[in-house]
Amino acid sequence: MPTALVIAAAGAGTRLGAGMPKALVPLADGRALLRHCLDSVAAARAAGAAVDAVVVLAPPAEEDAARVAAEVDAGPGLGAPVACVPGGAERADSVRAGLAAAADALDALGPATGPRRVLVHDAARALTPPAVFAAVEAALDAGAVAVVPGIALTDTVKQVAPGPGGAEVVTATPPRAALRAVQTPQGFDLDALLAAHEAVRADPALDAAALTDDAMVMEAAGHPVAVVAGDAAAFKVTAPADLELARLELARRADAPTPEEDPAMDQSGSAPGPAPEADAATAPAGPRPGAALPRVGVGTDVHRWAPEDAPRPLWLGGVHWPGERGVAATSDGDVAAHAACNALLSAAGLGDLGAVFGVDRPEMADASGTAMLAEVLRLLTEAGLAVGNVAVQVVAPRPKVGTRRAEMEAALSAALGGAPVSVSAATTDRLGFIGRGEGLVGIATALVAPAA
Repeated sequence: MPTALVIAAAGAGTRLGAGMPKALVPLADGRALLRHCLDSVAAARAAGAAVDAVVVLAPPAEEDAARVAAEVDAGPGLGAPVACVPGGAERADSVRAGLAAAADALDALGPATGPRRVLVHDAARALTPPAVFAAVEAALDAGAVAVVPGIALTDTVKQVAPGPGGAEVVTATPPRAALRAVQTPQGFDLDALLAAHEAVRADPALDAAALTDDAMVMEAAGHPVAVVAGDAAAFKVTAPADLELARLELARRADAPTPEEDPAMDQSGSAPGPAPEADAATAPAGPRPGAALPRVGVGTDVHRWAPEDAPRPLWLGGVHWPGERGVAATSDGDVAAHAACNALLSAAGLGDLGAVFGVDRPEMADASGTAMLAEVLRLLTEAGLAVGNVAVQVVAPRPKVGTRRAEMEAALSAALGGAPVSVSAATTDRLGFIGRGEGLVGIATALVAPAA
């Protein structure tokens, strides 16, 4: 079946904060996301994926569009005609323009010998393995009109709604086993998808801008959407921390044996697991020696005390300290939890609190230190790492940490999924800004290691 690939590369990348269109942001090797995406398409074609025409959606600004076109020209040969098309104000506008260009490109190749199909891919999922392309196309070959790759969720998901005082409240907890995080490329019958987009645009009861992927457009038009296996490496680069995940993935691939070096490798670039009857003598080798070593990180956090005429509650070690003046901070200012976050991120090579959370995001207002620790744990888990232990020391003349040490250790440990946490305290013998009562400091060390 004739197949076109539409690559969405028109996004501004605001959440990434790189000051340029996301598709042009370089990864650790200096090459842009879009270049890596094109490499992944070339690898998929080499592994057998059918791609007869390619459409790249470029940013609407002329200068940015020219830079995207330059990346396409400098990229790998795809063995198919490639066109760059300016995107629109909304994602739906961009994709509709891309689909129209894809239809024209397939028509230019001559009469179709079967149903036309299209793969809609996101340049931000630049490291998608060939196996994901293959799974989507196999489902289309089997008769599906809409296919998405998805991976099972590890987090419990809550449905929320505005509650009293503006705070969100949980309204439902969907069963996690029935949920999937959806990736790209998403595959469709091209003519069915074109018709679905027109139907959505013509229906005043539907908000096209609220349909965040093309599978939702097909769902709105009443088409079933099949789900195939995705891959953790097909993650979307959205926030600064994702650039570090991309760095780790590139490093993993650089250290992995090629099919020429290891005949056991399959076309996806992965080594198949041992057969059920395999014993220790025939099982695949373990990770390279350096990869299995634990890694240590150090983190600090400093906050000044809040003014007496503008008091704030004190949160320290995940525990509220009634009657104690808190610190000036965007979040809850928990220096113990924040230092632990920095130590864990340092050990994992995932940056620091500023890179992961920032300070100008609305959701950071009064964010709890334990919630931030839980998010750091999620990032570590996605990177294939487990927490060994964390040690935190609070340096300040007050509060008296020893009176609630066990509570602090329990709260911080709970936020890290039960990992051991130890808490200690010290003063500066009245020296420095701490001795003058200007603020307090958290210092932490952390040990992480590859997850079993």
